Amino acid sequence: MKPEQMSKCRIVAAKTQLSCVINTLYDLGLYHITPHVKGAHGLEELDIGAPQQNAEELSKLLVGIRAVLAQFPVVSTPKKLATLTPEAFEKLIRTTQRFCSDITALLTTKNTLVAQRDQLVLKKEQLALLASFKLDITALLSSKILGVVVGRASRVEEAKVLFDTEKSLQTQWKGDVVAVVYMRNQEVAVRSLLSTIGFSAIVLEEFVQSQSASPQSMDQLLRTNELQLKKVQQELEIVNIKLRKMHEELPRLAGLENHLVDEIRKLELPLVFATTQSSFVAQGWVPTSQEQNIRAALTHATKQNVHIEFEKPDHHEEPPVKMKNFRLAKPFESLLELYSIPSYSEIDPTFMLWITFPFFFGFMLGDIGYGAVLAILFYVLRKKLPASAKPLLTVLLFASFVSIAFGFVFGEFFGFEHLGAESGKALCDSIGICFHQVTLLEHGVSTVVYEFPHLLSRAHSHVNVFGFELLTVLVIGAIIGFIHLNIGLIIGTINEWQHHGFVHALEAKISWMILESGAILGVMSTLHLIPLHYLVGVVVAILGVVLLVIGEGVQGIVEIPAILSQTLSYMRLGAVGLAGVGLAVVINEKLALPFIDRGGIFIFIGIIIMLLGHLINLLLGVIGPFLHGVRLHYVEFFSKFYRGGGVTYEPFAKSRQSSQTRK
Repeated sequence: MKPEQMSKCRIVAAKTQLSCVINTLYDLGLYHITPHVKGAHGLEELDIGAPQQNAEELSKLLVGIRAVLAQFPVVSTPKKLATLTPEAFEKLIRTTQRFCSDITALLTTKNTLVAQRDQLVLKKEQLALLASFKLDITALLSSKILGVVVGRASRVEEAKVLFDTEKSLQTQWKGDVVAVVYMRNQEVAVRSLLSTIGFSAIVLEEFVQSQSASPQSMDQLLRTNELQLKKVQQELEIVNIKLRKMHEELPRLAGLENHLVDEIRKLELPLVFATTQSSFVAQGWVPTSQEQNIRAALTHATKQNVHIEFEKPDHHEEPPVKMKNFRLAKPFESLLELYSIPSYSEIDPTFMLWITFPFFFGFMLGDIGYGAVLAILFYVLRKKLPASAKPLLTVLLFASFVSIAFGFVFGEFFGFEHLGAESGKALCDSIGICFHQVTLLEHGVSTVVYEFPHLLSRAHSHVNVFGFELLTVLVIGAIIGFIHLNIGLIIGTINEWQHHGFVHALEAKISWMILESGAILGVMSTLHLIPLHYLVGVVVAILGVVLLVIGEGVQGIVEIPAILSQTLSYMRLGAVGLAGVGLAVVINEKLALPFIDRGGIFIFIGIIIMLLGHLINLLLGVIGPFLHGVRLHYVEFFSKFYRGGGVTYEPFAKSRQSSQTRK
């Protein structure tokens, strides 16, 4: 399916109609604007326009609103604004400016008060500590004979031993805090001594008044500190009450933020228009199916004072791409966007991704239990995570259902392919579910088990290929690869035929299929599967090579071995699944069941081993199939036809971005 057809749209009008045209385009949400570049689009002499009036003022207000919202946990969604008249909008702007100014001032006051409170709390703790010492610290600080120092020692035991040897020093300890009284003439020696024990001093002068004021005891200082702290806390509570009232207006403020984003986009839109002194020219793209709607809307809004031109895109132009896929396939566009969206002129492969990616994922995982767990997990995540993650989770949810389907095909449930004799018999006798009884021979020992119903056993089914016994799932993977790659060549043929004609499509794409046909005919003739001489296949293959050389040159010859390696690359579809089965069997039969068979507490240990083991295998079962699935598409499949590199269609419309709900 090709992207939606686009038309180039040029709008010319007088500057008096600028606001009217912009508002109409905004409401329509259909016009993908191409920014004007001086000297381009045949408008060499025209300059870009300038923002409309009030753009700068509203931008400053938007910055202020976001600064305010960043300070608060918004507990409700932004309030949607009703349609406002210009006068009502101007009044709302003035009110909001005052609100932002007031709340910013309150926040500044709150931060200052919080800093003061924290400082007073710290001072209170240290004053209480100083008061606990039986010392008149105020008097000692003013003494000319004695000195005092208080601080924390990092090496307490070493400090105590050291102070015991210094009889001239008086010390008191409170935990790791020590007060040292010394003679003033010993100050230098004391400071040097304290440095050896990792001493961190408390600046005592900060806790007492200057010598010019009347001295206060530690108890008096504590009471003064308490009064100051109480006053600050009261002021802080008043500020918090005001802020809580203002908090009720934040949803409205968040709604205004969204509104301003769109208003500023409108006011700044002339920056991408070409302008003269009295008119402007807008260049862009619109869906061809919407031409008449756009013409009618603009003509009506401007009262026919506008000129509109529609043109088909030239071959050298790349219009924006609007993919059009039906509802079930649309989430798979997210996989394509991880690689590159299609160019305007090529086929959109989303439909193929919708069919083949879940098939590949399910084929590789292929387990009823794992698929069911992942389906529940992805369903819950799809409900909980943001909308941007939903398309990819929808893809994985769909792939999980396919995994369950292949689980029935392979007869696997959390790696189990059968039940033991006792369990199978009990299940049959109790609820009437009777599985097929088979005898397994392992290491010369026969074991009777009840096998789950299946169409194909991944670990045990083999097929003979040219005398070699190969696992069936590996052969199926190669066959799937052959079909998948040739579908890519068919799509590539359609693309080349439409853009460059049949001859180029024959040389560049059909030549590969002719080469493959020749190789198949030659092999089947050699094996006497068809009544043709093998030289017929050789001639057909040579014809394909000749066409390939004409179309691709030497590069085509070099890439011939790649078609075989790419086909064999699809054998990973079976190999990844086999790895998962092998790990599940090891977890069940080699690790968990031996513990469970011993009974008692070992049953609990076995269950824990099984849960952890299957959790790891489940994580690998998501990562492996996903990565290998996208690789087979991006590397092998897309190389046959897909270029990508398209520009996403982004019409000028209401911004999808909204203020985040802050929690």
